[in-house]
Amino acid sequence: MRSFIAVLKNDYMRTVKYIVAFIIMTAVTVGFIFLAVYMTGIQEKGRIALVSSNSEAKSYDSKGLQVTVLRKRPPYSDLVKQKYEAIVITGKNGQYQVQTLFSDKLKNEVLTLLQHPGMHAEKSEGNRGTGVNILGFMMMTLIMMAFWTQFVLADDKENVQLPRVAVSPIRFGTYLAAHCVYSLSLLLPEFIAITALKLSGWNIGFSLAQYAYLMAATGFLGISFAMLLHSLISKSDNADMLGNAVTILSTILAGSYYSMSSKNSVMDAVVSALPQKQIMNYAQALQNGTGAQHFGYFLYAVLFSAALFTVSSAVLKRKYIRT
Repeated sequence: MRSFIAVLKNDYMRTVKYIVAFIIMTAVTVGFIFLAVYMTGIQEKGRIALVSSNSEAKSYDSKGLQVTVLRKRPPYSDLVKQKYEAIVITGKNGQYQVQTLFSDKLKNEVLTLLQHPGMHAEKSEGNRGTGVNILGFMMMTLIMMAFWTQFVLADDKENVQLPRVAVSPIRFGTYLAAHCVYSLSLLLPEFIAITALKLSGWNIGFSLAQYAYLMAATGFLGISFAMLLHSLISKSDNADMLGNAVTILSTILAGSYYSMSSKNSVMDAVVSALPQKQIMNYAQALQNGTGAQHFGYFLYAVLFSAALFTVSSAVLKRKYIRT
């Protein structure tokens, strides 16, 4: 236990050197949390751009849609920025053509509500609530934060400190465990921000306990991925660049910011294998009250991270620890 505390204390002391970077990354993540709460509030109604040449047409609200009538088709980037959930084009025969980044189910719901404005929009199990949005919006930065905090391992590797661990009283497993606890503890400010929102009366979607283990699983994924790359790649800068690129691409594909439908079976299979996707699926199940039935999603992500951690530990022992 003394060795564990000694490593942990040393890690915190080494953080002082990078305190500015830590503050910036934390501020960005907390900003994403507040953005998620704001975005959820303005997405209670589907925001639709209706392109019509009828000069008498005016913007209106139905019970399920907020429709803005435009003479000119808005750019595709408005869908990416989520200014609109869908762009609807009125044909000469009065039929609607719907363009959206979401699934065909949303297209059908939009068409139904446009044709019958008095209808109430049914609550779909696929609709993202506050909790799913908060987790999705901060997922990328949580993983990148956890990845970055493993500079302690990278520095030890490059400074040839790892062989010295072998001849010291500390066990290698204890050494890596201390690094994990250190990295997870640096995610505490984000959890405090969520707690502050909860105590202020804001709807945060999930309980604090649920956020705790969801954030821990996400952070552990970043830690184990960082350890794997640092164990396989000699240069820390190369490992960091590759890790950040993979994290950004995979997290976006996993639908952390909004759900996408690729309509490609191969791509869907690849995306479904991403641990971020499984964490988001589990969060969606929690929101819908079916978390127990879909616990396998969460378990997959944890086991995936555990597998990366195990491989990393084995590689590091083989390369640097002489027994």
